[in-house]
Amino acid sequence: MILRYKETAIEDIRETERYIAEKLHNKTAAKELTRKILDAGSLLKENPYMGAALSGKVDYETDLRFLVVSKQLMFYRVCDEAIEITRVLDGRQDYLAILF
Repeated sequence: MILRYKETAIEDIRETERYIAEKLHNKTAAKELTRKILDAGSLLKENPYMGAALSGKVDYETDLRFLVVSKQLMFYRVCDEAIEITRVLDGRQDYLAILF
């Protein structure tokens, strides 16, 4: 399957990396987390349904699925020929308010 990152997901990843590198002064950890996120995305190409369905966790009807990567939640949907990663948010955020 084809893996596509929406612009919002790319910006989420960049913002998280920038925060860890600049605010927490840990460039190594920032790069490592980004690598873990991208590696997890690559795993979805072979196993698109490995993440949990978000509709099973909340009272919203949605086709979004999510995968936990460290403290980040990678939200994605499985389309006909592609996996579309829509957001990558910190699990400690009010991610439902951000998503919906």
